[in-house]
Amino acid sequence: YVELGEGDAVRLDVESALRLAYVHSPNHQSQLETLYLSALDVTEERFRLDTQFFAGSGLDYVHDGKLNPPSIAFDDTTGKYVISPGGDGAESNRVTLGSSATAQRRFATAGQLLAGFANSFVFEFTGGDANLTASLANFSLIQPLLRGAGRDIALEQLTRSERNLLGSLRAYGQFRQGFYTNVAIGELGVVGPQRNGSGTNLQSFSGFGGVGGYVGLLQQLQQIRNTRDNLNLQLRTLEQLEFRLDAGSINLEQVDRFRQSVEAEKARLLRANNSLQLSLDQYKTQTLGLPPDLKLELDDTLLQQFQLVSQNATALLDTIVDAQQRVGQLPEDENGDLADEVTVAMIEQLLTDVTPLVELVGMQLATLPPDLERMEEIAKAREEDMLDIDRKLFQRDRDELRKKYSDLLAEYRTAPNVMKELKSWLDEESRAATVDDLIDWLRGLRRIVERSVLVQAGARLESVTVDPVALRSPDAFQIALGNRLDFMNGRAALVDSWRLIQFNRDALQSVLNVTADGNVQTSKNNPLSFRAPTTNLQLGLEFDAPITRLIERNDYREALINYQRSRRGYIQSRDALNQGLRALLRQIDQLRQEVEIQRRAVTIAIRRVDFTQALLDAPVAPAAPGALPNQFGPTAAIDLLAALSSLRDSQNSFLRVWLEYYTARLRLVRELGIMELSPAGEWIENEFPAAFEPAGGADAAEDTDELPSLPPAELPPGILPDADNPAPAAPAM
Repeated sequence: YVELGEGDAVRLDVESALRLAYVHSPNHQSQLETLYLSALDVTEERFRLDTQFFAGSGLDYVHDGKLNPPSIAFDDTTGKYVISPGGDGAESNRVTLGSSATAQRRFATAGQLLAGFANSFVFEFTGGDANLTASLANFSLIQPLLRGAGRDIALEQLTRSERNLLGSLRAYGQFRQGFYTNVAIGELGVVGPQRNGSGTNLQSFSGFGGVGGYVGLLQQLQQIRNTRDNLNLQLRTLEQLEFRLDAGSINLEQVDRFRQSVEAEKARLLRANNSLQLSLDQYKTQTLGLPPDLKLELDDTLLQQFQLVSQNATALLDTIVDAQQRVGQLPEDENGDLADEVTVAMIEQLLTDVTPLVELVGMQLATLPPDLERMEEIAKAREEDMLDIDRKLFQRDRDELRKKYSDLLAEYRTAPNVMKELKSWLDEESRAATVDDLIDWLRGLRRIVERSVLVQAGARLESVTVDPVALRSPDAFQIALGNRLDFMNGRAALVDSWRLIQFNRDALQSVLNVTADGNVQTSKNNPLSFRAPTTNLQLGLEFDAPITRLIERNDYREALINYQRSRRGYIQSRDALNQGLRALLRQIDQLRQEVEIQRRAVTIAIRRVDFTQALLDAPVAPAAPGALPNQFGPTAAIDLLAALSSLRDSQNSFLRVWLEYYTARLRLVRELGIMELSPAGEWIENEFPAAFEPAGGADAAEDTDELPSLPPAELPPGILPDADNPAPAAPAM
C-alpha cells in the first residue's frame, strides 16, 4: 500500500505516512477501540430494554441412607410443611430433572415484567419405582408512579450511552484532523474519543507550537543540504587560498582560520546527520508505529523551492576546480617557471580537455531565465501587500539580478574566442604564457559559474511565497464555535449536567409502585394439567414516604455544584479557545512579515558572498623588484568566511520561518474545525475563509446570534425543590 524505492526503502511523503500510520499507529488503534467500546455500551443498554429470554435445566441424583434423619419440606400443592421421618431403615434413590424458561422486559415507563415457566420430573428407584411430574407458570409486574416515572427516568442510561457514542463519533472525527497534523507537523492537538463522555474542560492551542512530524524531518534534511553546500563552497575556496598561500599573496593565519572553519563545518554536518537519523527513528516508532530499522526515502517536493543552488551547478564547479588543479600540477623548475618537460603537445591536450567546459557553463546560464521569469510572475502578487519603500527595494533587487545575468552573458560570450586564441597562439615560445592565460581563463569560468549560482539563488529566493490569511480574531472565534466538534461535545456535556439535576431531583420524592404477581400450577401428575383452582393472583400498592432522603439530597446538591463547575469549565474553554486563536493569528501575521525579513537577510548574505569572493578573485598588484609579493587585505579570507557562515544561517532561518508559517496555517485550519479530510484521511485544502458568515447568509443582521450563547449563570424558577413552578427544559446547546 506504499511505493518502494531503491533498496526496498519506503518512499515517504505525507500521504504515504498517513497510510502507514492508519494501519500501524497504536494511538489510532486505541481510538478505534474506544469508539467500539462506546458502541458496546449502547448495545448493552438497549439489551436491558429488550425482551430477555433465559432457559436452563438441571439433573440431580439424591440417595438417602437407612439411618437418614427426619427432613422437613414445603408442599406447594397443599401449602403445608411435610415431615419425612428418618431412620426407618429404608433406602431412597431419586433422580430429579428440572427445567425452566423465563422472559423479562423493562418498559420505557420504568415498569418491569417477569414471566416464567418451570417443571420437574422426579423418578424414585426404590419401593414401587414411582415418578412425579409438576409444572408452574408465574408472572410479576411492577410499575412506579412517582419519582418522575416515565421515559426520562427509564431511558436515562440509554440516553447517556447514546449521547456518549455520538460524542465519541464527533471526537473521532476531530481526532482524524489532529492525526493528520500529528503526522504532518508533529502536533496532535486533540483528545480523541472518551468512553464515558467528555467534559467541558476542552483542549485548545496554547499559543506555542513548533515544527515537527514529517515537515520537521524535511527541515532537518534541507538544513543538512545547506550545510553541505556551505562546506563544499568553503572547500573550493580553501583550495584557492592554499594556492595563494604558496604564491605568498595571503598570510598563514587567515588560511588556518579558514581550515579551522572547514573542520568545524564537517563536525556540524556529522551532528546534523546523526540528529536526522534519530528523528527518523523516533518518527517511525512513535508516530507511524513501525520498527526503527525500516528504510525510508523522504520525498522533499515541498522543499524544492528552497534548493537555491542546483546540483548541476555544484558539479560544474567541482569539474572546473579539478581542471584548475590539473593545470596547477604542471611541473615547474627551481625558479618557479614552467618546466621544459611540459611540451606543446601536453598543453594542446590540456586545452582540448577543458574546451567542453564552455558548453557546460552555457548550459548553466541557460537555467537562469526560467527562474528570473518565475520571479517576475510572482512579483506582482507580492507587491500588493508591500509598502512603497519595500516595493522599491524589491524592484531594485530584481533589477540587480537581471543586470548581473546580462553581465554574465556578456562575459561568457568572450570565453570561446579566448580559447580559440590560446590554441592559435600556442607554440614553443608561448608555452608559459599560454598556461598563465589558461589559468586566468579557468578562473574566469569559475567566477561566471559562482556568480550565476548566486543569481539563481537570488531569483529562486524571491519566488518563494506564502499563502496569506485574512481573518479577524472575532470571525475566527465564531467560526471555531460553529465548527469545532469538541465544543459540540462540550455543550452536550453541559446539557448532561443540567439534565442530571432533574434526574436527582426526582429521587427526593415519595415512592409509589403498583405491583401484580400471579402463578398457576398443575393439579395432577401431568406437566400440562393447569387448572383454575391452582391459580394464585396478588395485586398491591407500595408506598415509601420521603422521610429519609439524605443520600438523595446530597446527590441533588452535588448535581447543582457539578453544573456550576461544568459551566465555569465551558466558559474557560471558550476563553482559552479565543485566546489561542488570537495568539495564533498574531503569530501568523508575525511570521508572514518575518518571512520577508529573513528573505532580505538571505539577499544581503548573497551579496556579501559575491563581494568577498570578488575581492579574492581580483589580482594582487605586482610587487616591486626584489620585494616580497603583495598580499590581500588582512581580513579578506575572514570576511569571506563570515559571509559564507551568514549565508548558511540566513538560509536556515528563512527555511525555519517559512515552515513555521506553513505549520501555523495548518494548525489554524485544525483549530477552526474546518479541516476537510478525504476517506483516506488526507487534507483537502480548500479556499481559506475570509470572514465568518452567519447561517442566514451575508445579508443577515449583524446582531443576529447564530451560535449558542453562554449557559445561564443561575437556575431558573422551578428547578429548586421548594419552588411552585414546574421545572424548565434543558437549554438547547
